[in-house]
Amino acid sequence: MTYSEKKAWLSRYQISLRRERELTEEVKQQEARAQAVTPRLSGMPGGPSDGQNLARAVESIVQAQQELQAQIDLCGYIRREVVAALEQVTNARDHEILRRRYILGQRWEQIAVEMHIEYRWVTRRHRHTVENMILTPESPK
Repeated sequence: MTYSEKKAWLSRYQISLRRERELTEEVKQQEARAQAVTPRLSGMPGGPSDGQNLARAVESIVQAQQELQAQIDLCGYIRREVVAALEQVTNARDHEILRRRYILGQRWEQIAVEMHIEYRWVTRRHRHTVENMILTPESPK
């Protein structure tokens, strides 16, 4: 794998987390819409309605929750793969740089400040470490 391919492979966890957050928000929106669905209690005729609004709302919530659970499972699987790949890095400082970047999702600037090292040194060590890693790109998409 090239350096860029390795970076993309390691970045899958943060991408998966973003998707999980999106699906969590979607479930919340579906639930909020379902709470707005109430049956008409007055005898006044409304518009055309088949009376299935609540059932459809529940169905869409269940579907969104299932998608979210599948994403959570995938996210866990990817995280285990990435953590296992990072475990091959024996230098503690290099390991910490990669962990902060690919598990915690920190930016280079934040890593440099929190580890009390120069920004350029962080990016240089990252590149060197990733180039020397051996990754197996076999994982579910």
